[in-house]
Amino acid sequence: MISPAHLDDLVYESDEAREQIRNSNIYLILKRPRIAFVPGSISIRDREVVGELSVQLEDKAPTFPFRLCGELPAEVSSVAALKYPYTKLSFLSSGGDTLMTVPVAYLLKHCEAQLNGLDSQEVVYVGQAFGTAGERCAIERLSSHSTLQKILADISANEPHMEVLLALYSFGFHRFIMSIDGINPALIDGDADKQHYQKVLQSQFKRSMRVSLAEAALIRHFEPKYNKQYKTGFPHKRQKILEKLYDFDFAGLVVEASVEDHRMHLYSEKQSPKSHHIAKFDLHEPATRRSFFYAEP
Repeated sequence: MISPAHLDDLVYESDEAREQIRNSNIYLILKRPRIAFVPGSISIRDREVVGELSVQLEDKAPTFPFRLCGELPAEVSSVAALKYPYTKLSFLSSGGDTLMTVPVAYLLKHCEAQLNGLDSQEVVYVGQAFGTAGERCAIERLSSHSTLQKILADISANEPHMEVLLALYSFGFHRFIMSIDGINPALIDGDADKQHYQKVLQSQFKRSMRVSLAEAALIRHFEPKYNKQYKTGFPHKRQKILEKLYDFDFAGLVVEASVEDHRMHLYSEKQSPKSHHIAKFDLHEPATRRSFFYAEP
């Protein structure tokens, strides 16, 4: 989970860090109430960090106790929330030197806190970044993304109590599942059936196809607000990829997106809050399959 404020820093990260995000070609733009540390509440108890979090709502800011899981390293002597807006926690040595500073968005997944669902994040946009050779990652795409800037401006003007975060996904593999219906009459048989079977097995399912398919599925699953508001259709090249996928003759599609490791939920106007979303589409009917691959998401 990344804040847009940290995107420029990530572009110039170490080679090791960039390697970890290199294959992240799908991104979700999310929003949730602003969460901050309560000043003066942070302390170390039995070598664990404890304190309070505040959640900014429209007309109030309830507070909730939290505990940072895991024992602190021996070199950490104290912790403190940085100055306003108190969204970063500094870990200090006995000499007062700052050992590291961590945003609350990252620390939340390591905290035990009952926030009554207020940390659930609404999916407001789904997009992809994929260069001609797969070299472009989501971080580079988002660093100059006009839609992200529009969303940030809109939320800042109309929902100042909300903040925007980014979730990055890498769809590194796929799995074909084939089944045989022994009850209903076969639509094709003989050589035509064998040719269809071989066509599916020999299909070149490239990574660019997998990324475009995942993007289309997640857009249709969540139906995010800004995908509809800024709807201009897929770029020509991406639409060509989807049209080629149509020829693969899929009978169904399943794409999964999980945030279980982050101890929170994703939701949209269409989907209820869950930590693990499964986007499922029955594409048996030719008309349904064609509308999925050819219609704008």
